Amino acid sequence: MFSPNVVTLKQFYASPFGEATRQLVESAIAQLWPAIKDDSVLGIGFATPYLENYVKLGCPVAACMPASQGAAYWPPSRGNLVMLAHASDLPLRENSFNRVLLIHSLENSDHLSWMMEEIWRVLTPGGRVLAIVPNRLGLWARAAHSPFGYGRTFSLAQLRDLLSEHNFTLGDSRPALFIPPTHRQFLWRFARKFEAFGRMFCPFIGGVWLVEAEKQVYASIKQPVMRRSPYAVRGAAAQTAMSANKTSG
Repeated sequence: MFSPNVVTLKQFYASPFGEATRQLVESAIAQLWPAIKDDSVLGIGFATPYLENYVKLGCPVAACMPASQGAAYWPPSRGNLVMLAHASDLPLRENSFNRVLLIHSLENSDHLSWMMEEIWRVLTPGGRVLAIVPNRLGLWARAAHSPFGYGRTFSLAQLRDLLSEHNFTLGDSRPALFIPPTHRQFLWRFARKFEAFGRMFCPFIGGVWLVEAEKQVYASIKQPVMRRSPYAVRGAAAQTAMSANKTSG
């Protein structure tokens, strides 16, 4: 499955188009996670543009970037909080994070079920996961100049099924990115109005879906968890991306 690498993702969010996109998605995240002070937060995929506020709040934060994507040092103003690993074999203890943020993650995973098992494992009881994925019916899933235009797409029902099948209790959901994926700045002046109109009158055509779910320890286990051999992370390719990214940054 073709997916953008860390250099492409970092360049996107460094652009005016990427920054405007981030602000809209971050606003939707804030509606679902309005207050998380003191909670530990793990971002999986390319979540660092959305973790800045949690660092400023003093929350314990870590970011896991998949080996196939590559990783970049972050944040530049302090010690590195990024790890390079397979999301289906996280080098983390059980029950170690209160929240997990998934973005540019699920749609690019080759081992989706194993990844969801790992998220369950590292979340504390009562911990919450927030998944952000390209909407199958939205325009952004067809825009190759955006990272939301790569990988698999999801309907709301598919994303909710994925979470519930892995023993998560579903919470709130929210669409975002109703503005067309365009670089035309005059349209972005009306981005907030696009969002408000879209959520009210046509919620199923937003560019992305956000769905929150909770780890309930009494949820049933449908089948035994199989022990897997850990992946051998091939660090050479990822190191190249990290070095190049750090040099350019």
